[in-house]
Amino acid sequence: MNPFPIVFASLRRHWIMNTLFIALIAVAVAIGVGITAQERALRQGSAHAADKFDILVAAPGSHTDIVMNTIFLRPSAVNLLEGPIWSKLLDDDRVDFAAPLAFGDSWHDHSIIGSTAQFIDYLSGGLHDGTIFADHEEAVIGAAVPLEIGDTFEPAHGHGLEAEEQHHHGVNITVVGRMNATGTPWDSAIIVPVEQVWEVHSLASGHAEDDHDDDHDHAATGSAEHADHEDHEHEQETVKLGPPFDGLDLPGVPAMVVHPKSVAGAYGIRSSYRTDHSTAFFPAEVLVEMYQMLGNAGTVMRWMALGTQALVVAAILAAVLALMQIYRKQFAVLRALGAPRSYIFGSIWLYVAILVVFGAAIGLALGWGVAQAVSQVFTAETGMSMTATIGRPELGLAAGFVIIGFALALVPAFMLYRKPVVEALRGS
Repeated sequence: MNPFPIVFASLRRHWIMNTLFIALIAVAVAIGVGITAQERALRQGSAHAADKFDILVAAPGSHTDIVMNTIFLRPSAVNLLEGPIWSKLLDDDRVDFAAPLAFGDSWHDHSIIGSTAQFIDYLSGGLHDGTIFADHEEAVIGAAVPLEIGDTFEPAHGHGLEAEEQHHHGVNITVVGRMNATGTPWDSAIIVPVEQVWEVHSLASGHAEDDHDDDHDHAATGSAEHADHEDHEHEQETVKLGPPFDGLDLPGVPAMVVHPKSVAGAYGIRSSYRTDHSTAFFPAEVLVEMYQMLGNAGTVMRWMALGTQALVVAAILAAVLALMQIYRKQFAVLRALGAPRSYIFGSIWLYVAILVVFGAAIGLALGWGVAQAVSQVFTAETGMSMTATIGRPELGLAAGFVIIGFALALVPAFMLYRKPVVEALRGS
């Protein structure tokens, strides 16, 4: 005998209650799926953001603060690495690439970072549009910065509310290029020559010849108009940006990003620059610690989700048992008409199994959708590209719920399977 007609008839007859059962199952599955999918998306997004930052060298301090400041562009107070120390990295034979990073200014919550043209090429693999900066008052913007090439802006000291309360530097910077999208917080960054950051904060330029030329220009004040024009043209032609830095009083920087030539070189650099005046570390080490904390929180949330699922299963099982009492007379009549016990058992089990399968499938899709929405919010807030996907853990969770549901569906099926026909008819 085919059990499907009676099962579908039962589903249609009590469709409101069955819809509630499916919704409860879907929510229970979605909670677990959403947690695991979002946790994995956060891990992958943060790991991608740190890909280009093999080693960070900075002044002694909290490694977590340095990582949040340099990789995720979260403003925090850090000490400055002294000029004579970080300048050695530029000539270190173990270093393939190194660049200073100078923070402190912003424009409309977009961090302004002083660095070098080489860093821009290293970070984004070239420019999407425009050219690299060639003067102190030029900038290259990230892919997500709402400015266009040719626009000018005035940087402010600090970030957020602090930037509004503090004074502006009185300098206008022109956008000359835009980086390729990196899928990291640096897509919202504005990069200027590190010399510009030093200049607006009244620090040395890092280039001894420029400092000498500046003194000469000041001494020549009051010359004829055409002479001033010639001096200005000469100054424009001799603007020095980036390495080699040869100033006698080289300013400190919050951090240096270093790409080593080899793995052995990386460990050598980390060891050499772990001194009383500097620290060197792999950002991946800090991320592992963060993942451990995230994993602990994720474990607690997964246990909470598991408890929620257990309560949902128990509630549904109790409701199905109550519903089976309504169907008791119907199945007793079928038994009296000659239907075998196996037919009754299969019909009841199939009824509950269909509810579980539909609920788990909808919950899987719902959990993925919620995780995607949360990832988009995280991406908008942090600039870190995150994409939630359904993988083995989520499929395993949904499959586990289905298996448990199949097992629990045996309870009402077995209860009506054993019930004598005469007793079922009398009880109705």
